[in-house]
Amino acid sequence: NTYSDLLIARDLGASVVSSVLGFSFVKTITWLAKKGTLQPQDSRKLIHTFSAPVFMLLWPMFSSNGRWFAACVPFTNAIRLFLAGRGEGETELANAVSRSGGTEEALGGPFVYCLILFASIVLFWTDSLVGVLALCTMAVGDGVADMIGRRFGKNNKWFFSRSKSVVGSLAFWAGATIASIGISMWFSAAGIASLPHPVQTLATRIATITGASALVELIPLGDDNWTVPAAAAAFSMLLLRQGS
Repeated sequence: NTYSDLLIARDLGASVVSSVLGFSFVKTITWLAKKGTLQPQDSRKLIHTFSAPVFMLLWPMFSSNGRWFAACVPFTNAIRLFLAGRGEGETELANAVSRSGGTEEALGGPFVYCLILFASIVLFWTDSLVGVLALCTMAVGDGVADMIGRRFGKNNKWFFSRSKSVVGSLAFWAGATIASIGISMWFSAAGIASLPHPVQTLATRIATITGASALVELIPLGDDNWTVPAAAAAFSMLLLRQGS
């Protein structure tokens, strides 16, 4: 297909709209945290949980050739975080996404999060659901595991990991499964991706992938901002192949 000027304008507009909405979302969460409506830990995890999936909900605005325009959104945010983490940019942004409020923490998990989102768009885009599973486990799975685990996981810690709880792992699995199925169905309904299996089979396989990813999240090796999506992508390549 010819990538016409009209399609280029559409993709440019979609990237601008996505960036503005993302910026507004972070500003709103930060404002609520400053007012005391949200606890700092919750505000950080809400940004973590919803940034990627909300962005994915906007992908039908892009054309089928809009991969690189879409990738510009997380790439720009990665640059913002890099500068903020070095004390050369937006201190407020670094404070919003860091655990302790230290600007240098922006170069840790949040920066990796943006790089994984960028890589997922470049490698998978809407060509397959592998990217959807990788991003939903990283964002929603890890995010709800933390928020639910902190509240309800004090008395049900895993015997091999005192920092992780059974209820947190169940929340990871449920959140990642619901988000992955929902976004997959949204992409199918919007006509930007095809489902590799009938809905019931797909849902079962997605639940298996997110369950396996929840187990990976329990392993205390590396940063789960990259180990979890990498594992989810690998499992998805095995279980979501057309005709497999």
